[in-house]
Amino acid sequence: MTPPLTARHTPLAIEGFDTAHWRALADKRLDHPWQALPDHVHRSSAGRPWQGLAVWHQVGPVGDLYVPAHSNCVILVRRGNPTQLLQRHGDLVGERLWQRGESVILPGDTPSFWRSSAVRDNIHIDLAPAWLQRAAGGDVALGQCFGRKDPVLAAFADLLLASLDNNASLQPAFGEHIAMGIAIHLVENYALPGERPRTGATLTSRQMRQLTEAVMAGLHEPWPVARLADIAGLSPFHFARAFKMSFGATPHAWVHFQRMELAARLVRDSRKPLLEIALLTGHPSAAHFSHAFRRHWGVTPSDYRRS
Repeated sequence: MTPPLTARHTPLAIEGFDTAHWRALADKRLDHPWQALPDHVHRSSAGRPWQGLAVWHQVGPVGDLYVPAHSNCVILVRRGNPTQLLQRHGDLVGERLWQRGESVILPGDTPSFWRSSAVRDNIHIDLAPAWLQRAAGGDVALGQCFGRKDPVLAAFADLLLASLDNNASLQPAFGEHIAMGIAIHLVENYALPGERPRTGATLTSRQMRQLTEAVMAGLHEPWPVARLADIAGLSPFHFARAFKMSFGATPHAWVHFQRMELAARLVRDSRKPLLEIALLTGHPSAAHFSHAFRRHWGVTPSDYRRS
């Protein structure tokens, strides 16, 4: 696999770059990237019962694009002819000849700028962070990739686009298996190096079991660090570090992930009212729950249940 383009830190002069427009992106946020480019959407998976996964085929003219941040990780695979591509992802800038079948990876929560010398003909895959957490077993951060030949991601893109013409894509399990496959590949090949645990800095297996049993039995309850630390018999300061070393996530992120896993099961497998599910998973209202569910899984609980 060829190495990605080495990006350069800004400030970097980009001819014709609209700084005011770029700064305005900080006040905007999208649920889906295609919301910024409705005229570019040739086909999409809108309406498919895919949890935290979407695919869409972008066809658009040459020109500058400024895209606000969104929570999902985005993979773009070039489908058309090669194009000279200038990009800014957050505070990094890169430029290369983007070849057919090559991938660009944009981590979540990152605004972006795109300038292409040829018409846009790209496949977008949007993946919710929850899938990356599942694949990694905890929090994980992806590096920004400004172009790389990756036959696996190209094959996933072609498969998802082709699936829009097949009834198999109407099954939730189809999207779940594909999403996990993509997530595993991203974690194995694009994750940033993590901090290695130090001797004595992790929890014992007994402490981990006690914490897991306590939290899973009371996901509707508040779980501040002090309460968790008391179960483990540690000070909050030492507990927070040991917890992350052991579970691969902060206490807050881990509890939130467990709540969202339970919420998805209850929405899918029961007919409980959403307010009841909200309360069972530690959310004060149905509106708060719906917002948290959509941010985590990429779809509202109502839409997930209808699918």
